[in-house]
Amino acid sequence: MKARKIMSLCLAAAVIIGMVGCGSTEKDSAQGGNDTQTEAPADKEKAPAEKVTLKIGQANFAAHGTKAFAVVTSVVKDGEIVLAYIDEFQYMDSATTTGVPNSEGMAENIVEGKVLGSKRDNNETYSKNMAEKSGATVEIATNFDAVEDFVKGKKISELEELVGKTPEEAVDAVTGATLVDTQGYIKAVLEAAKKAEATTGVEFSGNVEDLTLAQNYAAAHGTKSFAITSTLVNKDEVVLAYIDELQYMAADTTTGVANSDADLAANYVEGKMLGSKRDNAESYSKNMTEKAGSTVAIDANFDAIQEFVQGKKISELEELTGKTAEEVIDAVSGCTLADTTGYVTAVIEAAKAAK
Repeated sequence: MKARKIMSLCLAAAVIIGMVGCGSTEKDSAQGGNDTQTEAPADKEKAPAEKVTLKIGQANFAAHGTKAFAVVTSVVKDGEIVLAYIDEFQYMDSATTTGVPNSEGMAENIVEGKVLGSKRDNNETYSKNMAEKSGATVEIATNFDAVEDFVKGKKISELEELVGKTPEEAVDAVTGATLVDTQGYIKAVLEAAKKAEATTGVEFSGNVEDLTLAQNYAAAHGTKSFAITSTLVNKDEVVLAYIDELQYMAADTTTGVANSDADLAANYVEGKMLGSKRDNAESYSKNMTEKAGSTVAIDANFDAIQEFVQGKKISELEELTGKTAEEVIDAVSGCTLADTTGYVTAVIEAAKAAK
């Protein structure tokens, strides 16, 4: 009876003052009432999704010491970090390490007993080593995750201000991170973000909070290199991708990965150096021309694949990779690589990891 009386009074008041509506949007459990919903005025449509330009960039960076190199990917919008992905590579004991793809085929370029491995892929063994040597209590992957969480939503200018402070202040600023070189990883995120800023990017309409980013390693081409593919995904659609590939090349003509001029080089056999095909696009592409008559530079080929996958559903890309190599090449405008299917497959794998 009480609820009925209150409602009657509300209706009466509404008639008297010429207004409509009196009630609550909350459930009155004491009176056994029902949830009610307020409707938006008929003349007020739902606001359209905000349109932003998203850009992706990657940095090969000496974030920690002289024996490893980080590969960090950043996605930005209007000078702000949307997402970042951090991993780091180091030569480790081949008996206990999960090597990068094609490690067996690349072994002739590395000193005996060593293999190149991702710290994320070897999180358990690497973290155990950290604990034994320095008393670390937080795993390496967890530290990387903490830095990624910290930079998300930060302006590039904010991060630049932080890296101008002491390393101790940087560690204190990042909740959950305990790495002495936390500042180095933030610098790597910044470097990748600045590279992203220099690109054209793509227009995105939707909630950036729904986006996910993953970085994947694959044997996309032959047995002498491994691809690093980063993919930004919106549910089941590829929004952006970034492709690079690392290979051992002639030391005298190669720009090596970070720290190749330091202790990292002790792991290469004489005359060889690990380099990015993008960083060595001119010399690598010249070699492609001389050996296979290629007319499209390696970085232009990677760019063509990246542009092709943008806006494609994962299922669309999977359908394409089921076709012949020639059909895949024909589908990707501007790409001439015989292993185009391998790179598209690497994008698919990264996209599935990001979902």
